[in-house]
Amino acid sequence: MSYLGNDPAEAYSPTVKDTFSGNGSTTDFTLSIPATTNSVNVYVENVAQEPTTAYTISGTTLTFTAAPVSGTDNIYVIHRGPAVQQVVPPAGVAIDASTVTASGDVSIADKIVHTGDTNTAIRFPAADTVTVETGGSERVRVDSSGNVLFSTTTTPDTVVGATGAGMAYEANGFLGIARAGANLILNRRTTDGDMVVFRKDGTKVGAIQSRGGEFIAVGSGDTNLEFNFGSDQINPSSGTAARDDAIDLGASNARFDDIYATNGTIQTSDRNEKQDIEELSEAEQRVAVAAKALMRKFRWKSAVEEKGDDARIHFGIIAQDLQAAFEAEGLDAGRYAMFISSTWWETYTDVPAVEAKEAVLDDEGNIIEEAIEAKDAYVRTDTYDTAEEAPEGAVERTRLGVRYPELLAFIIGAL
Repeated sequence: MSYLGNDPAEAYSPTVKDTFSGNGSTTDFTLSIPATTNSVNVYVENVAQEPTTAYTISGTTLTFTAAPVSGTDNIYVIHRGPAVQQVVPPAGVAIDASTVTASGDVSIADKIVHTGDTNTAIRFPAADTVTVETGGSERVRVDSSGNVLFSTTTTPDTVVGATGAGMAYEANGFLGIARAGANLILNRRTTDGDMVVFRKDGTKVGAIQSRGGEFIAVGSGDTNLEFNFGSDQINPSSGTAARDDAIDLGASNARFDDIYATNGTIQTSDRNEKQDIEELSEAEQRVAVAAKALMRKFRWKSAVEEKGDDARIHFGIIAQDLQAAFEAEGLDAGRYAMFISSTWWETYTDVPAVEAKEAVLDDEGNIIEEAIEAKDAYVRTDTYDTAEEAPEGAVERTRLGVRYPELLAFIIGAL
């Protein structure tokens, strides 16, 4: 048979019939499947009922305006079966519907466009890729590797070196941000406390904290450096308050190299904070005189190793010689703060070299495996402060030192 328009639907879902018995008082009956007022035919005593006027349907509830008369199976409802095949409208013809509900997949060739704003869309530009556009420009992309890109199409590992602006969150947890100005602004409101928390395997290992409205403290636990821009100071801090006379700068086995300063260090010398104030004993004076004669010139072995003949000459005392001078007078050098002896334990682990490896990309240029930078083999040294915490086989190390301001004051006291 000839016809105009699309091929008619030929397959329909099975017809469903519900039967009820009226009792002259009940108006609500429960259908076997959800329906709408106009999607069924309702009969009472074989008389068709007018939709909306005689009855309404909400979900699976059939409600009559007036209770049907009594009778056995005198009420029945025929659910008109919808076509189950896909009905395709002609190309270019819009489907006018305020709401579309689909129980299965909805297939879209390219994009979902906002009505009246055609440059705002959700697109599917490539396999396993979804983008969001506003103003005709791509703003968000989820690529086939699971990376989420904001205002950029550059992958997370390279966005930090890009000339444009954007943010990329990689599926493995890496976050890259590129911008001409500040990349991140954090604003903790009301109370002071942690602004950024650093964790290792779920355990907190450090934080950046705000304090006093104008301080930033950086560190871990109660060991922090506090940056007080109002007073142009960097102070030792617990993170919540200044921490006086408690934090060391460096250690015997973790030393700084050079410190550049306009002035020398200032050491507390207030009488109110001292006790046992005495003059040097005769034995101490003899040690001081001996120490004066123990001054030597020398070069550091590490400097000669690095610079050869260009390693410079230093002046000072040999700590072992100073210790022996005290022992010669029956005194314990360890009782005097000018003499320092520090002991720790070390283990040594051979770390093999790492060969360089280029990044592995998929067909779209997304990184599947990160690039690996070449590294030379080296020996890693781990240190322990006590014999109890050091593992079996750890090597005991001791390094002697001198506080020169006290040593020089000691020598001057004997002049």
